[in-house]
Amino acid sequence: MQLADLVYLRCPTCHAALRLHIGDGIHGSVRCARNTHTYDIRQGILDLLTPTRPHSMAAWSNEWRLTAWAYERIWRPYALSILSGTSFGYDREQAILGEAFAHTRGLVVDLACSNGLYARIIAKAYPQKSVIGIDRSMPMLIEAQRRAVAARLPISYIRADARTLPIPSDVAEGIVIGGSLNEMEELSRVFAEISRIATPTSTLINMALIRASSFFGKQIQAVLAPGGITFFDPTAMTTQLAHYGWHIQSSTITGIVWFIRATRSGA
Repeated sequence: MQLADLVYLRCPTCHAALRLHIGDGIHGSVRCARNTHTYDIRQGILDLLTPTRPHSMAAWSNEWRLTAWAYERIWRPYALSILSGTSFGYDREQAILGEAFAHTRGLVVDLACSNGLYARIIAKAYPQKSVIGIDRSMPMLIEAQRRAVAARLPISYIRADARTLPIPSDVAEGIVIGGSLNEMEELSRVFAEISRIATPTSTLINMALIRASSFFGKQIQAVLAPGGITFFDPTAMTTQLAHYGWHIQSSTITGIVWFIRATRSGA
């Protein structure tokens, strides 16, 4: 991880500031300012979680090394084209992210980052920003770190839980979520945490999958639901975001792929 980004992190147990204890950003540890909690840095990833037991099949699958290896090699480059029913490559996602964060400063958080695709897009386009990627899966983060190092991009990857983010309030100028809300538990807690860490002028970009309208699509989603994947009603999610202080600036649905851009200010 980038040691300079420790300024944006807090101990998930006591909420005190974190500082380097031993080693460096590749191997070592950090300790809270109260000298009571220590966390390891392994392979460039700061691990702020104790061993966790996934609560769904979708969460379990993200813990497999094969899933992490295959995600961007086999599935992700074609996923949105398949799900939207039209050509939807990385260039379109890059344009959406670039427009949203062209004027932001400071910290951008890629929440539930998987292999770190959005983190890399933002770090490459805006090298002046601090970019932190957060995920619960160590295999996913190892692959994300490998890709960031190969691209020479200074991204900090943190193993943490989206329901209890190790970030102080009012510091994130930008937050991106690339499809991961569909697999998260306790969304009300996730939305509360996103809102807590956001600055008053923060921008949120969320890509999510919505409920299918076709008979065939509904059947597939019904099969996937017991595995821990939720498909959203856009109206209900928009209402929930508004409850937590987010104002929708743009909303685009292509097939079942839904991109929204929201701000805290409403401007």
